[in-house]
Amino acid sequence: MMLTALPDDTDPGRAVPNRSMKSAIVDGVPFRSKEVSWLSFNSRVLQEADDPDVPLLERLKFLGIYSSNLDEFFRVRIATLRRLVLVGRDYRKLHIPDPKLTLREARAIIKRDAGLFDRIYHDILASLAKEGICLIEHTEVPRALKPWLTDYFYAKVRPRIMPIMIRSYSQLGSLRDHPMYLAVEMMKAGKAASAGKAAGKVRTAHALIEIPATELPRFVVLPEHKGKTLVMYLDDIIRFGLPSIFSGLPFDKFEAFAIKFTRDAEMGGFEDDVTESLYDKISEGLRSRQTGQAVRMNYDSRIPAAFLKLLVTKLKLAHDDTLMPGFRYHNRKDLVKFPAPSRLEYPSESPLPHPRLSGQRRESFFRTLQDQDLLLHLPWHSFSHFLDFLREASLDPLVESIYLTQYRLAGQSCVARALMNAAQNGKDVTVLIEPQARFDEKNNIEWANRYQHAGVKVILGVPGLKVHAKMCLVVRHEGSTHRFYSAIGTGNFNEETSRFYTDHMLLTAHPGLGADVLEAFRFFRTNWQPPRLSHLVAAPISLRTSVKFLIQNEISHARQGKEAGIFVKLNNLADPDITALLYEASQAGVQVRLIVRSMFSVVTGGTVSKNIKAIGIVDRYLEHSRILCFANGGSPKYFLSSADFLPRNFDSRFEVLCPVYDPLLQQQLQRCLDIQWADNTKARVLDKKLANHRAKTGEKRFRAQEEQRKWLARKGG
Repeated sequence: MMLTALPDDTDPGRAVPNRSMKSAIVDGVPFRSKEVSWLSFNSRVLQEADDPDVPLLERLKFLGIYSSNLDEFFRVRIATLRRLVLVGRDYRKLHIPDPKLTLREARAIIKRDAGLFDRIYHDILASLAKEGICLIEHTEVPRALKPWLTDYFYAKVRPRIMPIMIRSYSQLGSLRDHPMYLAVEMMKAGKAASAGKAAGKVRTAHALIEIPATELPRFVVLPEHKGKTLVMYLDDIIRFGLPSIFSGLPFDKFEAFAIKFTRDAEMGGFEDDVTESLYDKISEGLRSRQTGQAVRMNYDSRIPAAFLKLLVTKLKLAHDDTLMPGFRYHNRKDLVKFPAPSRLEYPSESPLPHPRLSGQRRESFFRTLQDQDLLLHLPWHSFSHFLDFLREASLDPLVESIYLTQYRLAGQSCVARALMNAAQNGKDVTVLIEPQARFDEKNNIEWANRYQHAGVKVILGVPGLKVHAKMCLVVRHEGSTHRFYSAIGTGNFNEETSRFYTDHMLLTAHPGLGADVLEAFRFFRTNWQPPRLSHLVAAPISLRTSVKFLIQNEISHARQGKEAGIFVKLNNLADPDITALLYEASQAGVQVRLIVRSMFSVVTGGTVSKNIKAIGIVDRYLEHSRILCFANGGSPKYFLSSADFLPRNFDSRFEVLCPVYDPLLQQQLQRCLDIQWADNTKARVLDKKLANHRAKTGEKRFRAQEEQRKWLARKGG
């Protein structure tokens, strides 16, 4: 079976009608595959690109995000599904839907969205042209600008082009999957060539050129021409200079066709993988044979059939379903870097001041936290408040030690700088660095070396666990005792992502929470004895059982006629046990409200889920907070979590569920949930078909991310 083209190179004629998404029965309950529900989330990203109310440059960015997401999906999820198909009936041991059916449905969804992507892309380009920004090909360069483009090509591009000749007797090694390539066909034009063609002896040659998009901008802005801004793909600048690149060969006609590879990236490359641990055991031998196989080759559909056949043969592509015809350009993820004026972006928003943490004459952080707990609502509050917390800790003579878990840091991290300065100021600083943080492995190892050089104690991960909890602890000697000041959040201690992720961070002097963070670091150092926690709930020790208890408690309250309800906001919910328990809660009469951004395996709208309602929000900022609320018979319990409801979060990571005790902060979390639930602009209903219809909760436009900022501004931060 041949897959249709993807959004990098979509053929709109191949688009298919919308199909309802199906669910499977797993362990006796409806359970939608996480792959299918994740693709539905990516379709919501595509909807944002299609929204005329979204600024043009932001719409292009959403196309880039969609394309990048889909690349990752192919590298890991499609590759994994193909391996699972080889596993055969043993897939049932994984408690997942039939991978054959999932693969088939995933292909249908991708095919459906492909034509929509291309239509949106050309609509946006047409709108940009009306704004005086034109994307042109190499054949459309105005004569007056050709000297400039020639100079740019010779100075910037040509030195980085090293073609690989494709000959009948040569073998090509495996091409990498991140770069793009131009497959070049060279011919000799003129009378001699015509005569040779008639005799069947036309002279041709073929080559591959890697596009140096990591070294040069993918989009190049030409000098202004007749009041318009002209932009070119780097691909087309290479096409413009092909005669120069091959000037030593006897050819004068050149055609270049874009190709791109997506390879099997194994299990470790995809966040929140449901099948990881048991799958490793089932398919150890299969994986070794499948490693690095191409799961997709995009190619320009205009490429001559003989040339395509030559490439397929030389590259030893094993499966027909890896070949995907499409259009002129690939790697549309680069659209997030498209050059355009800021007036085509969302207006910038300055952080709101927190009423207790702002002003030149504010109280000491430690004095403030002695009086009350605080909650940062990111990105509306500034992440600099946390940096102030670290700075004050590094300078305060009463502070003895600082502890922090590092999962992902900013490239030029102010957090890391504060910790190293604290160590140089004589503080005992300990950092747990997670060496397996996806795509940040090298970065984290480099930070470990820098920390050690600065005198910071480094714990390089925990054997057998990925530490995903977000915790910071400052220990301060006050009088005859030690006092703990903690920061526990839903997102990384990262000032870059804090500007476009929605997260919450609890700042507290609660002695029990601080003691638990310290105990967690004891466990990180020694490993041999599980942490003994009194307030925090940690995975893999007790998170699953605690969440199940909280849900079962609501079931018990509902059956007793007491107030019962579950209101949860997560990034992903695709755990079979928790899904089954939510169905049980629904049948017992518990009102379950779910706000889930991405993977979502609960099937709403059925008999077993009649009391479950769910929405997903995609907007300007990436929804990342994890908030749990349980009615508890009229005495609600609130939690912040580093974990989603996925097997790997429960069973193979160190995560924490943190209770929020302060009644004022509980009210804030409830207000956040209520605002999101009322969204009728960016929220989509997660219904039985995952059709992504917008929520209709009222006539008046209500956009949660806008309203949350307004609410925080009204309450003084």
